Amino acid sequence: LGVMRLGTPRSAHGDETRVRARLAATMAVPVAPDQAVIALGVMSTVVAFESGRATSSKMGLMRERVREAMSTASPGHGIATRFLLAQRNSKDASAVDAAALAENATHGDLLFVDMPERFYLCAWKKVLWYRHALRHFPAAGFILIADPDAFIQLNHLSEDLRSVQRLIDRGAASAHVHYGLVLWKAFYNAVSEEPAVDFSGWLCDDSGALRLRRRFERCRDVLRNASATAPERPEWLLPGKGADSAYDAWAEATLQPLKGCKGLQRGTRRALERMEASSGPYPFTSGPLFGLSRPLAELLAAPGGPADEWRRRIERTQPLRMYFSRGFRIPFTLRSAACYPASFDATHGRWVWELARASGFALDVTLVNTPFMVQHHPWLSFRHGAFSNASLVLHELKNPSSPGWAFAAARGSGPFVPFERGCGPCGAPPAGASRGAQGMGWVTAERGREPNPVSRWRCCGAPDGGCGDWKPPNRRAGAQSAAPRRRGASRTGVKV
Repeated sequence: LGVMRLGTPRSAHGDETRVRARLAATMAVPVAPDQAVIALGVMSTVVAFESGRATSSKMGLMRERVREAMSTASPGHGIATRFLLAQRNSKDASAVDAAALAENATHGDLLFVDMPERFYLCAWKKVLWYRHALRHFPAAGFILIADPDAFIQLNHLSEDLRSVQRLIDRGAASAHVHYGLVLWKAFYNAVSEEPAVDFSGWLCDDSGALRLRRRFERCRDVLRNASATAPERPEWLLPGKGADSAYDAWAEATLQPLKGCKGLQRGTRRALERMEASSGPYPFTSGPLFGLSRPLAELLAAPGGPADEWRRRIERTQPLRMYFSRGFRIPFTLRSAACYPASFDATHGRWVWELARASGFALDVTLVNTPFMVQHHPWLSFRHGAFSNASLVLHELKNPSSPGWAFAAARGSGPFVPFERGCGPCGAPPAGASRGAQGMGWVTAERGREPNPVSRWRCCGAPDGGCGDWKPPNRRAGAQSAAPRRRGASRTGVKV
């Protein structure tokens, strides 16, 4: 009833009844490993997250919901799906319980990767999935990863990746494809191994991230110039008594009078000194659904690659040394998220960037965008930017009983409406040329600065160089461009 009061279309509830009836009569036919052209790993768990943000019982319900949603797919999509679970509990290293084994005996779609379920290994689970998929799905040209609270339209996804393969075959895209909703991070903190916590916007180009980075650099320079008066700063700053509280107070007071520096998030203030000077903004693909082509997955998952190096580095950081020394007790200030670093999709993007850096940026990476609120829906909307036959994924369905599951199944049940992509270098086009095949313009060229090496990559989006994202309908000047929000409602105006 709460959903109805907040404006759920009446037709959505009729759709849900019809879809549930169809689901009850439909059984998904699993794709054999040697016949899968796409391997899809869905993040999940069979034990409670250490941070307490999810329970094993809820995750079991979410797996049932995902199976139910995927059972609507018609045969021929060629996607093999596995739920990715750690083989051991976080603290006592015990094996998974009998209920999980029984679930797998029934469905055969759980993959127990050889790792403990620890809060800092969420990104590492992806590496183990790549290594498994490369061995066990020999025909898979793409290896993807999805969140457990996402509806994925398998037939649409298969068709879209076939179109990406055609771009590769005709040379418009390289063989090393990074696929998904392309976003950017302003910087990477090489001390704590965390991507920037500040959001750079939903654009596929670096404009938002670059503005943030230049703003942060100005604030960093202010702190450096005033460093003679700064209290001693520890290696890694946890809130609390003593030196780190004194440093926080000093930094906040120093930045307070400055436009653009006042009110920086606490984590950003602490990371200003740790930004890599040689690294501009870097791209990643958003967590609900992303992946790599097989050749790029082989490079990323190779032993001794950037992921292995990342795990060695992060286990030497101060918060994890504290975590290990306290008998696997998470520091209080890191309990707000199920995983650390929280932006583990941006950590994945960083690994791709480090692969390219190791080659002197000679590695020909191609970013393939799945447009915002056209193919990739980060949240549920019943009106503007709603799921459709052009869509691939709908995220933030954290409640197994959310009406969004059936809404997406009904709205996306028709033939796929493809997104026609154009590709070109990620950098700016030559002088006098329009954005597109000669330069997509996703990486900004700045006078007096060395170009971001990502400009040498290839980018695939709208043929005119844009992202291809959903645009709000025209309204009178000054009117909101999205559905109005109600007090107490989610960002979409509905309870999900």
